[in-house]
Amino acid sequence: MSRMALLLALSAAFQADEDKIGKLKPPQVLAKVQAAWAKKKGCHFKQEIVSTLLAREPGQEATAQFDGKLAKDFAAFRGSADAWARGKEKLIKAKDGSIVEPKKADAATNRTGSILRNPWIMVSELTRFAAPSAFAGEEKVGETECTLIETSADEKSVMDQIKEVTGDLKSLEQFYIRDMSAVADRKKSSSLYKAWISRTDLLVAKLEWTLIIAMNKKSIPFDADKIPDQIEIRYSMTFTKYDSELEMDLPPAVKRYFKMP
Repeated sequence: MSRMALLLALSAAFQADEDKIGKLKPPQVLAKVQAAWAKKKGCHFKQEIVSTLLAREPGQEATAQFDGKLAKDFAAFRGSADAWARGKEKLIKAKDGSIVEPKKADAATNRTGSILRNPWIMVSELTRFAAPSAFAGEEKVGETECTLIETSADEKSVMDQIKEVTGDLKSLEQFYIRDMSAVADRKKSSSLYKAWISRTDLLVAKLEWTLIIAMNKKSIPFDADKIPDQIEIRYSMTFTKYDSELEMDLPPAVKRYFKMP
């Protein structure tokens, strides 16, 4: 074999080793993403949430933005509010400085704390809903070469998600409903994921999750004409610095609530 042919062969072999997606099918990729994610201690993240449910005025969209750190299933948020989450449990810093559960906060703090969602949950859901997944192209996130994968949640999970993210909203009390699952159209509501997966290490570089709550207006006790046909909550997250600089300076109240040392 000539020297040039040998170099080309070695180069091709090196590139093949780097690309861990290759000819895998989307569910296979997500299974490997789950394994790669489980091996990591944590990462840094940015999260942006856009929804009318965050807004003070009906019909207008508002945005919440956060920087944070994730250590396994525990997340610390800084930005539109200071907040902390382990799994689905959440705390948020109120305007008076107290640290409370979102359902005990008022106004904007209640809305932000209710809609805020732990990134760990959404990545876990992404890998769990692998069956309907499909490739959606290739794209860079920063300098990271990524494969895009889209998937969606099943009907029961969609209703559970609606209950989770709207269950603490005090603005629903005027309609005498506990959460929006009571007035959501089960068939038309949806939960959609779009993930940017690194081709070299199978880690999630970016994730978008959109929850669409289609309204069943016949189930709304009164003033149904004031309710839009559907409500969207859009989440966009980027993940960086895996296993790097994960130390967190947590308030004593947070440590006590989550039973942390």
